[in-house]
Amino acid sequence: MNRAKFLIILLVLVGIYLRIPSLDLGLWRDEASTYFDSLPNNFEEIINTVTYSELNPPIFYLIMHQWMQWFGDQELIFKIPALLFGLLLIPSTYVLGKLTGSPKAGLIAATIATFAQESVYYSQEARPYTLAALLVCWVMFFYCKALATTKHQICYLIGFVICSDILLYVQYSGLLLVSSLIILTLFLLLTHTIKSAMPFALAFGVIFLLFMPWLPIFISHLYTGTPWTIKEPFLRIFYENIGYTLINPRKLNLLFIILGLGIILRKFFQTKSTIRDFHISPEIYTFILGICFIYIIAIEAIFSYKGRYILPFAPIAWAFYGSCLLALSKFLLDYVNSNKTSKWQYYVRQAILGLLVILLIFSVINRNKYDLSFGNIDKSGIKTLAKSWQTRKDDKKTLYILSPDFLAPTFGYYFSKHPVQFYGFARWDKPEIFSPQNYAEIWANPMLLEETERLIQKEIKKGYRKLALISDNNISSDLGKMKYSKTIQFLDTLKKRYNLLEKADYRGLNESISLYLFDLNSNN
Repeated sequence: MNRAKFLIILLVLVGIYLRIPSLDLGLWRDEASTYFDSLPNNFEEIINTVTYSELNPPIFYLIMHQWMQWFGDQELIFKIPALLFGLLLIPSTYVLGKLTGSPKAGLIAATIATFAQESVYYSQEARPYTLAALLVCWVMFFYCKALATTKHQICYLIGFVICSDILLYVQYSGLLLVSSLIILTLFLLLTHTIKSAMPFALAFGVIFLLFMPWLPIFISHLYTGTPWTIKEPFLRIFYENIGYTLINPRKLNLLFIILGLGIILRKFFQTKSTIRDFHISPEIYTFILGICFIYIIAIEAIFSYKGRYILPFAPIAWAFYGSCLLALSKFLLDYVNSNKTSKWQYYVRQAILGLLVILLIFSVINRNKYDLSFGNIDKSGIKTLAKSWQTRKDDKKTLYILSPDFLAPTFGYYFSKHPVQFYGFARWDKPEIFSPQNYAEIWANPMLLEETERLIQKEIKKGYRKLALISDNNISSDLGKMKYSKTIQFLDTLKKRYNLLEKADYRGLNESISLYLFDLNSNN
């Protein structure tokens, strides 16, 4: 076993150590939505459910359905697929980074993938992010290898097509990657880096041909959009998106941005001198990675997408950063060598090594802060609520309302073995199947409060004597197009109309909630 393989195995073991403790943080609404979307009995029903309730394609939910069929839906087991994809991301990032020049660049990229907080966090989140990131790695790998060879080009292009289409059926943002590669292919053709674009044109054609059956649903989802997204200044989001991929302290982000842009320009001018030799050098790979990443985060910044939307493309950035750090160290060492001073060579080598160690230490410190701050807190306070509430004897006479209704998937998951009658405000019926379709319009309904009160009165006639309102503490004002401020109006209306018997708070990492128990027999 060579040194690189040993280090990758070691990084995977460290990755397991960092990720396992977070598996016990419970689920929150996004993961609970994965549960309900994967729950139907057959693939056709799953696809129909995903079409209605998600803004993602269906492959991840089909995988989760089969996983639940084989192993069950307990919290820890439910998260294992995301964990496995997250661990596979470490050696895959190494392979991608290695393309840019040497195994050292790959090891730096894999190290970042191991320790980066977002990589650790989303490796235990039952959502498609780590699978999408893994596929992005392999799409880029097969594309670059197809550029570099004609002997096995068809095999690499087949791998490129397969991984690209799976990516497109896992997460729509994969379209940004494919479109960026189309632009880069045209650039490489115009600069005579590749002799013929026909094999790549056929590959891109097959990719979109295979995606065509899902295209009408994609257009529908695109039209639906995310009405809760707040538009923010482009440059701020662009800066945050770059910083999201770094493991160093945020104040150093600007330094890395300047360094990265400088390396891209340097690689560009280096490639111009060899571009007519039809030789794909590591410098060109670095150039491709850097341009792809900047293009993608720029497009996402235009639409104010950030955070978890960046994770699938973070491996591209990590591989690029590995090449940047090596280029920086080479530049410094060349400068020292030009002075022919062995003493300075020693100190510069130690300084460069120290820089990498400091970056690694900072990432570990940041990760430890994350564990100390959140490691003992469940993602949702509803999990704690379910534990304490199951001792109640009067659930059959208690009506539960989730406000806003997007809390209902989490509630439905944790109360599935303790069935109670629950509804959502504003989407009343079956709120556990969350859907963004017509969501803003439902909240904008001027009669929403009156209609909800009328529905509550109908439930009182059925014999319900208490109302348990579970309210999200993080939502109290409008968000984007969403009129979430009506949740406060709804709570005020209940307080004026009914006696408040009990109030309890349940803290969560992502969902902190309050329980308000009202006496429906009273009328203030």
